[in-house]
Amino acid sequence: MDEAAPAEPVELLEREREVEHIREGLRAVGRHDGRTVVVAGPAGIGKSRLLEEARRRASALGVRVLSARATELEQGFPLGVVRQLFERPLQDADTSERERWLQGPAALGADVLTGTPKASTEPAAAAPARDPGYATRHGLYWLASNVSTDAPLVLVVDDLQWCDAPSASALAFIARRLEGQPLALVIATRPLDPVLTPEAAALVADPATDLLRPLPLSQPAMAALVAARLSAEPDERFVRACAEVTDGNPFLLGELLTELAARDLKPTAAASMEVGAIVPRGVANAVLLRLARLAPEPAALARALGVLGDGAQVRDAARLAGLDGAELEAAMAALVSAGVVEPGGSVRFAHPMLRAAIYGDLSPAERERLHHAAASILRERGAPADQVAAQVMHTEPAADSESVALLRDAARQALALGDAAGAAALLARGLQEPPAEKERAAVVLELDQARARAGTAEAIAPLREIATRAEDPEAIAAAAIELSGMLFFSGRAAEAAAVLRSAQDRVPSEGHANDALALALLGICYTSVSARQEAGDALAELREPDRSARGVLPAATLALLAMDEVLYLRSATTAADLAERALRAGLPVEPHHAWTGLAVSVLSITDRFDAAREHADQVLVEAQARGAPLAVASVLAHRAFVEVRRGNLIAAETDADAAIELETDFVGSNFVVVLAVPAAVVAGLDRGATIDSLRRLIDDTGVRDDTPFMARSLVRYCSGLLRAAAGNHQSAFQELQSCEQDHPVFGGENPAFIPWRSAAALSLVELGRHEEARVLAAEEVRRARSFGAARAIGAALRVKAVVGPASERAETLEAARAVLAPSPARLELARALVDIGATSRAAGRRTAAREPLVEGLDLAARCGARTLERRARQELGAIGVRPRSTGRDGADALTPSERRVVELAATGGTNREIAQTLFVTEKTVEAHLGRSFRKLNISSRRQLPDVLARAAG
Repeated sequence: MDEAAPAEPVELLEREREVEHIREGLRAVGRHDGRTVVVAGPAGIGKSRLLEEARRRASALGVRVLSARATELEQGFPLGVVRQLFERPLQDADTSERERWLQGPAALGADVLTGTPKASTEPAAAAPARDPGYATRHGLYWLASNVSTDAPLVLVVDDLQWCDAPSASALAFIARRLEGQPLALVIATRPLDPVLTPEAAALVADPATDLLRPLPLSQPAMAALVAARLSAEPDERFVRACAEVTDGNPFLLGELLTELAARDLKPTAAASMEVGAIVPRGVANAVLLRLARLAPEPAALARALGVLGDGAQVRDAARLAGLDGAELEAAMAALVSAGVVEPGGSVRFAHPMLRAAIYGDLSPAERERLHHAAASILRERGAPADQVAAQVMHTEPAADSESVALLRDAARQALALGDAAGAAALLARGLQEPPAEKERAAVVLELDQARARAGTAEAIAPLREIATRAEDPEAIAAAAIELSGMLFFSGRAAEAAAVLRSAQDRVPSEGHANDALALALLGICYTSVSARQEAGDALAELREPDRSARGVLPAATLALLAMDEVLYLRSATTAADLAERALRAGLPVEPHHAWTGLAVSVLSITDRFDAAREHADQVLVEAQARGAPLAVASVLAHRAFVEVRRGNLIAAETDADAAIELETDFVGSNFVVVLAVPAAVVAGLDRGATIDSLRRLIDDTGVRDDTPFMARSLVRYCSGLLRAAAGNHQSAFQELQSCEQDHPVFGGENPAFIPWRSAAALSLVELGRHEEARVLAAEEVRRARSFGAARAIGAALRVKAVVGPASERAETLEAARAVLAPSPARLELARALVDIGATSRAAGRRTAAREPLVEGLDLAARCGARTLERRARQELGAIGVRPRSTGRDGADALTPSERRVVELAATGGTNREIAQTLFVTEKTVEAHLGRSFRKLNISSRRQLPDVLARAAG
């Protein structure tokens, strides 16, 4: 892109540095090197003028520009700034263009821009909180990316300090993903308070942001501007007087010069004495003086526009000002001529300070009248609820039922877009109206739910009041569920369960309210130890639903009963059957229910690996299509354990790594991490990862002894394995033994779930405590046989053989092989085979050792178990056998992240499709593929399927 070199306007004096940064940022867009440029400074310093220059230069370079300006009035519009950016281009696009822009994840943002977002009617469950705004942010990023594929794109946003929180979050989301994109952000903002505007402040503070801070004008620059505007060389004293009044602020200086020109005052030394008297109140007085010179109609229109704000429809402003026809046209022309309103299609003040001056001059009574009239005008023409609500928020309460309904509707939309704080503000105003007595309780409940989702502690007491004293069953259930969620995440899981149980006692035993409470209670009871203890009686009364039953509660009950079969050491066959029935009965896939993950876990624990993988894959596809990273991370964590138990360690490591990355980057809690990290540690030990790197994974989870999540037992188990691998067997034994503390069910009654006894037995042998080790190993075998899962039985028998008398070892190992051979647990079979070969080699039976060692080596290599593979090679070397290399064309050298990208590329995915699936940027995909091609020694995507097939085979 080539750019002509336009002459710099006088308004850009002493802004050469800022202009050059903007210019370079725009040129970088053409090189697919997206940038964020932020111009920050006080009002009037010239930020808007620099943004105007950015738009002008972008047009000269052939860059598409989408612009928006945040306003004080629109701070309550969720995604109002984003709508300004994208709504009109989507409306103006032809059908094929619109379809192209909204393809893939971009469709997730379509409802925000082309319709009304739908608030969920489903009660919140007491489990991981959703971020309903993430899918929208994800969709908006890909919308911007899709638009930029037609032509380089720059998003220009003025007055970020007034940007609504969801829009600021979306812009920050886009800003973090500009690398490799023909897309840039150019933003202007006044100084930000990180407490009041954390999303906007985070965007500006990002180290990758090019932050520009224009300085006040020097006196020479001011002299040049005075000469240009007043057509005469100014006296030095006159310039100093202007500097004293404006402090070098370009906008204030411009307003001063406009007033001086209107008075035909020359820039002489004598006139310098009058400068201070002309603008005693700064820009406000100058603007009002300018309006006073106009006819009444333009002044009335200016006041109407001050109330409606930028982007107002001309007809709305005309009705509010009482103008029509020729009067309106003349009034608008007068405002443009006076420099109050910008010329062009949309109605915008020339500067926010002008609107502030006009609006600030309104008396309280006039402000109330105009806002009330504006709300009525907007409501009559069917304007969106949030636009009408913005006007209502500036009126006095008047017991207007329509206003209450409107505010509730706008709050539901805000919640659907992830703006819980905005929803709470709307509902608080609705409560002041006040609502009719019959709907007051509903408004109070909605307000406290919004406060709860915003994490506001003040919601706890009102929610408890509703849960314990309300009469309406639906209100009781909704309040109790919301309250239990807040208590759970503040570490009060037992209290959360008590709230739900108490609420169940207050609602009819049949009906939606009771079902919702039961579902929420079941959810936290399989997440938290203390909650399960609190709800023990309720769980004991659970009964298996009829086989024809369908719906969330029957399905969740089946999933819970399936896990009970596992945890209470009952029947693997029954557990698997219940899990399959739960999935067929309609388990919800949303991650905050966790039921699908529970069923998938049961299937993997009972050796139904194919079924577990199939169901996990189905949910994963749905979650990726919805742009739900928490759901994706949760499914990947569960799928990682499926592959660990199956023995596909590369796939397990890949899934676990992806889940940890997603949770850390996008979700910000450790709920999924405590599931993914154990899978990563188990796979990592077998893959030959360093103990220190795996220990860091565990330390980073933040899981403590009092962490309420059920999965903490898995973390303890893996920590014990690491201590044993480091040779610290006393500590390993103590930590492994602690897996059954607090609640023995969660601590590992079942070796198919947590085989801590086998691991502890191996450490006891190292400590010379052979008899204790044999007792533990025998108990592990008894429990595994009682449950009936082949993988667990075979693994327990193998450890029993290793820690038992040497005379019984070969026979017990053969029993393990017999159990494992027909099972799909390849890695456990590989372990047994290598142990059989090692036992034969130690006994001097070299010929007998060869076959199981070769077979075990091959299986270990197929599983990606480098540690076991090395041991098998050592054993074979001891009998004089040099096995062939098990190299996989370099595929084994790929990192988990590279592996994910390569696998998707091998199926035909483009860089864009892969990036959308993995929630990364195209630049990241490109980098992973580049490194992978070098490791695999290939030059084309077409070679990937064969390379991966050889590695798997």
